[in-house]
Amino acid sequence: MTIGCRLQIATSRFVKNATVGAPVLGLYGTTGRGKSTLSKALCDYFSAEFSSRVCHVELLSERSRMRRQRLMLKNLCGIERDVLDRITDDRQGLKLLRDCVQREPVFLAIDNVTSDESSWREAQEYLMIGFHPQSRILLTSRSKANIQDLLPGVEFCMPMPRLTVKEAGEIFLRSAAPMKSIFGLTDEERRVVGLCIQQCLFESEGYEVSCEPDVHEKQFLSDRHMCESGWRSYHPLALSALGDFFRRYISNTQMLRWKDHLEKHEDLLKDVWKSRSIRSIIELQFSSLHPSEQLLFLDIALYMKEWVNLNYSIDYHNTSHLFRFFEWLSKLHDVSVPVLKRKLQDLTRSGMIMYDNTDHDWYGLFSVPVPSLYKEFAEWYATEHGMKGLKNSWGVFQSSRAAQKCHSPKSDLVRLRVFDLSRTSARLVASKMMQELHNLEVLQLHSCSNLTELDLHGLDSLRHLELVRLKKLVTVTLTGSSGTDQNVGIYESLQSVLLYDLDSLTHGPDLRSCTSLHWLKMLNCPKLTNLEEFECPHMRDLVLEGLVPLHQLASIPIVESLESLHFLYLRVDGYVNMAPAIDAVENLDCWDQLEKPKAFLIARMLKHLRSVTEDDLSPDEEFDDWPGYVIIDWFRSERDALNVEDSRGGRWKWF
Repeated sequence: MTIGCRLQIATSRFVKNATVGAPVLGLYGTTGRGKSTLSKALCDYFSAEFSSRVCHVELLSERSRMRRQRLMLKNLCGIERDVLDRITDDRQGLKLLRDCVQREPVFLAIDNVTSDESSWREAQEYLMIGFHPQSRILLTSRSKANIQDLLPGVEFCMPMPRLTVKEAGEIFLRSAAPMKSIFGLTDEERRVVGLCIQQCLFESEGYEVSCEPDVHEKQFLSDRHMCESGWRSYHPLALSALGDFFRRYISNTQMLRWKDHLEKHEDLLKDVWKSRSIRSIIELQFSSLHPSEQLLFLDIALYMKEWVNLNYSIDYHNTSHLFRFFEWLSKLHDVSVPVLKRKLQDLTRSGMIMYDNTDHDWYGLFSVPVPSLYKEFAEWYATEHGMKGLKNSWGVFQSSRAAQKCHSPKSDLVRLRVFDLSRTSARLVASKMMQELHNLEVLQLHSCSNLTELDLHGLDSLRHLELVRLKKLVTVTLTGSSGTDQNVGIYESLQSVLLYDLDSLTHGPDLRSCTSLHWLKMLNCPKLTNLEEFECPHMRDLVLEGLVPLHQLASIPIVESLESLHFLYLRVDGYVNMAPAIDAVENLDCWDQLEKPKAFLIARMLKHLRSVTEDDLSPDEEFDDWPGYVIIDWFRSERDALNVEDSRGGRWKWF
């Protein structure tokens, strides 16, 4: 049993708990991290010390509560079977157990406590029965939160310790080459095994303790491997799956030739995921969630990183992208942000995400880490199940072949992402097909190079529209469900729109009647000509950049009319001197006494921009390789900050 270093670490981390009455240790880690294996190994380790009074009970198992009590009474108390058979009441079993464990020290491993109330209550009852002071109690769960609910205090809780290089190699070889021993390999074979197990390094799930690699272990490590092993850890389940893949598919190949196979496959775990039931373990966990939790998990796993990165690249000066992702997600799920965060905390207890409202990344943003294998599962699930009729199905088409494999009713889709479908994009988003997607809530089209027209007629439930790098797209059309009534269907449902790098777009979506729109970003759409004024009482974010010619500014919504606006970013290319407009506003005696002074100021800035000529937008001769810019940046917060900047003289002004 390959848990030597982890066993050594775990045995040294038990801490006396006054409530339990004995030293305890809470271990957490996602599916496949080896919690049950380590629990059983600790039973073996402590068996002699506690005269075989050791027991491992798994709350996630199919055993009933009564059967778990009987198992503890048998293993910890030595009660014979005929007596156990006469115990029919939980309270009677707990009383016998209490009398026993208070007299003599025992080792009890309560494994896989879940967020389910019955699981939590059962674990709490066992912890509260009162143990002999020399006993040791182990508690494990997929989630840190579940542990800390039962054992408050950081001293009682730790993530699963890291596997050493040697331990990872042993787990891999047990599946890949059962007849081989890690100690019998040549130096070259060790290096090949090191390259294999390097594929199974994933982000750590916390401050994971590990033993330092010894001299022999370092023979497994490349320089890159050595660097990565400091902040990443081996996943036992992935090691076993990869080993099984090598045994099944290249069993006739000598170990030294495994290196060739690694070099031919940049992401070998993708093949492993398709060929091995590693996903079935996570799928079982996923299927136990409520459908709304399943969809929330998929949104977090697949959309969050892309959403934050894309928006950071668009308006990198604003550091609230993840909070605004929460706002976007909350509207998508029809809940408030505080309710959404509670749902994320509930999902964290399942171990599928690791949301902590107190955690921040380097930029001061809340983070929602998703373990790597769960990200892999989300991508597999979305790709393979997207068109097969599952209630919460997504369509994530990574190739035309993947698109053609889908056979389920399209009306089941609630999320659809299409990218880089150069040959099939026109057929995929044809008007007839759009009408079949009447339950679709999110539509993302990325890099579909052949798409020229997009008619969204029939998408009556669409909430988020994202069109990115569609180089040939000319026209986007919105139509209400009735074809004539502009107050129903998509006009009522559409909440957020992103148009980005659409070089040929001349007629964008007519958003004038989209009464629920709260988030609009149009960037690098140089030929767009139909940007019309619109009434958007719920608009919170408005970003406009790379829109020419300048007369389009006359069609931008009047800032004073956007009651809910919290963020405005406007960038216009050209050498426009903003000083006269700034001076004119600052010299007014009354502007800072107005009800909405910043909105009034922005309106005057826009008026000034509309009055300039094309010559003002042309670059100066000495800077003919740089078009210059004007930026108006307003972020309503406690300070209600407004920045006006122009490149003509490097002028900028904060209000």
